[in-house]
Amino acid sequence: MPVILFLAAAAILGCVVLAALGMAGEMATFPSDSPPLRMNEVTAADVALLRPPLALWGYSVPATEEALGVIARAVTARDAEIATLRQELDDMRSRWHPGEQAAPPQHAARPQHAAQPHDEVPAWPAVPEPGSGE
Repeated sequence: MPVILFLAAAAILGCVVLAALGMAGEMATFPSDSPPLRMNEVTAADVALLRPPLALWGYSVPATEEALGVIARAVTARDAEIATLRQELDDMRSRWHPGEQAAPPQHAARPQHAAQPHDEVPAWPAVPEPGSGE
């Protein structure tokens, strides 16, 4: 009986040594717990409705970092496009009115159908209170 236990212990120790040296094969790769984030054109609604998957403590870090990266790239692309369009507008104004300086844009009244500025958008969608009848 002690010989069998000794051989079992030696076999287990040998397997542990082989695994520690990297000769026991590779670990399997597991698919992500959340689907990949596929957002070509990021809108304000996409950002507002984004709910990263939960992890044991807080949000899933890889999924949250991926979402923030997509949002950052979209904002950077829009900033570059806005800067290009503003430069083109200033160039057109200077061609039509060569003696005038480009005036800063005036804040015009916002049409009723226009989107709210970012400081007026609620942080979360309004949820009716239970029992309010809505």
